[in-house]
Amino acid sequence: MKSGIYFMTFAIIIGIFSLNTAHASIVTDGLVSYWTFDKGYIIKKTAKDVWGDNDGTISGNPKVVPGKVGEALEFDGSGDLVNLTTLGDFGRQIGTASFEAWIKTSNTTRWMTLINTHGAECPYWGIEFNGKNKKDRFEIIERTLWYYFSVGGPRSCGTVGSGRSVGIFDGEWHHIVYTSDYAIAEGAGGSGKKVMYIDGASGYPDNHSFSGNRAFSPFTAPVTLGARKFPGKSQGHFMGMIDEVRLYARPLTAAEVYQNFVSTQPYNVVSKGKLSTVWATLKRK
Repeated sequence: MKSGIYFMTFAIIIGIFSLNTAHASIVTDGLVSYWTFDKGYIIKKTAKDVWGDNDGTISGNPKVVPGKVGEALEFDGSGDLVNLTTLGDFGRQIGTASFEAWIKTSNTTRWMTLINTHGAECPYWGIEFNGKNKKDRFEIIERTLWYYFSVGGPRSCGTVGSGRSVGIFDGEWHHIVYTSDYAIAEGAGGSGKKVMYIDGASGYPDNHSFSGNRAFSPFTAPVTLGARKFPGKSQGHFMGMIDEVRLYARPLTAAEVYQNFVSTQPYNVVSKGKLSTVWATLKRK
């Protein structure tokens, strides 16, 4: 009888714990870098990478403001950006990767950049709003989102990209995730897909293939958040707020994207309250 009571009590405690924490943690499997932009992780002009080794350097004067989770950075659309470094070997992994951020903007007419890296040659990668690059000339296309990355080769640089009209320019917070899942066969090109998720829902899958001797390579120029910086000059500055930026070295599943979408706990709370995150943190030390 007592054992039955103990079992029921244990089950109730576990159930309550599960209800209280089911949506508290973010996905950490494959997580490479994580910039919370919470004020406790911004030291002068440094935005700490709380998971990896890619601390960002802040240019301009973006403000720390209340965010979607904790605090966020508010970009004024003029000279604000964050240099996230070249991200080590992440460029080589961009073919099977995920980018995630919360954004808040009401700008529908000016071209602006969420994230970008663009060296003199391959590779390059980025997400732009309200514009598309056509032979070094930007065409303004209102209320659009463009995502692209390059696949290098011995004689040329192939681009995989697509654009969508999206309803994210209403001055409210929106969750954006882009996943890439490509495979390359040596000397025979490759194929795969990328999927865009907005506010936890997927509706924009794209399949692509490319021929020839191709490969993904480390980035040769720093990755910048909030502006494009090429060639050495910043442009396309973001106007609005950016929060909870994360990079993964694998494509997140739809369930994992939704898990991150509903997560509401700041990083320091998450790391204390979830065994999976605590264990992952201990293994990294």
